[in-house]
Amino acid sequence: MTNITDRREFLRGIGGAAVLTFAAANGLFAERQGERSEFNFLVIGDSLVWGQGLEEEQKFYFKTKRWLGEEFFRGARKVNLNVKAHSGSTIMLSEREAAALLAAERDVRNAVHPEINVSFPSIKSQLETARGEYESPENVDLIMLSGGVPEVGVSKILNPFESNEKLRSDINLYCRQHMSMLLKQTAEAFPNALIAVIGYYPIITKHTPVKRIVNDILELYNWPGWTKLLMNNPVNRILWRRYRRKMIERSRIWVEDSSRELGYAVTELNSRSSADRAVLIEPPFRDEHGYGAKDSLLWNVGPKGRAADPMADERYRECRPALDELRRKTDLRYRTRVCELASIGHPNLEGSAVIAEAVKIAIHPLIAANRVRIGPRNSSSSVMRSLGS
Repeated sequence: MTNITDRREFLRGIGGAAVLTFAAANGLFAERQGERSEFNFLVIGDSLVWGQGLEEEQKFYFKTKRWLGEEFFRGARKVNLNVKAHSGSTIMLSEREAAALLAAERDVRNAVHPEINVSFPSIKSQLETARGEYESPENVDLIMLSGGVPEVGVSKILNPFESNEKLRSDINLYCRQHMSMLLKQTAEAFPNALIAVIGYYPIITKHTPVKRIVNDILELYNWPGWTKLLMNNPVNRILWRRYRRKMIERSRIWVEDSSRELGYAVTELNSRSSADRAVLIEPPFRDEHGYGAKDSLLWNVGPKGRAADPMADERYRECRPALDELRRKTDLRYRTRVCELASIGHPNLEGSAVIAEAVKIAIHPLIAANRVRIGPRNSSSSVMRSLGS
């Protein structure tokens, strides 16, 4: 764990330097914003920002809230946290999903347990719901969000038989086009909020053992135990190594292209504003922190094919009854096993702490400089018209 420890010490050092550098600005900020004793923090998005598999105090949004209240504001302002994010949420529902859920008379604004990976409420719906909860949306100070990977699909990202060009096309559609629309609506709905967009990270890397890939794929799809030796043996691993190279390539395409496209979406929003409205925060994960690696920052499949995260037992209780009901009422396919193992590939405790440190470093100077109260250039735009579009 030496590399991880060194990285965290490095991040702490940068964070400490940022605190010293902007200490004066912090004091000025508290004085300028003395008219409000509260800081409103909204979280919307998919399983990444939700913190799949983590208990509340382990999630990076919670660590951010605690840092703001205890260290940044030193207790001078109360940080109000409002979380709408949940596992599996897409930026918007597909036409097929929306039609199937409508026919089943399912209100897509009503969430199931947030650890259950279903697409509704969409992030757009989360945004609309959240706006209705604030009497003064202009008093929302910080929004943290992530989105795009549920639409692209991790299984498709890693599928060695899929087209790389199709993967790139999907990343452009969801991480740039759909995200640009979402960021525009978010900025208009909450005109004074700083928007922190959380990016994605490498999944399968050169540090991911072939044996781990094969074993966990078999576990995920619940293959009978007696067949596993037939699939996961030294002879077949020669073939699997070829597939692994393709999975590494596609994982690299995913992290590079999603970072670029999310960056374009952030830049597009900022170009329409009087000052930066959004910032992209890329998790500082290297290849050695990938899935199944010795120093992985991601949840792996645990013993006996079970998830190893603190929320695993809760998902085992909640997934089947909720998904059974959805399967009965719609023609949509929901896999209970995938739900039970939904934490796999998400940041673990160490990974969440690393992201929280990166968030702190990124947003500290922006909040300290009082840039959360910037507003869009064209403040006369209709928020509700945009949300309804």
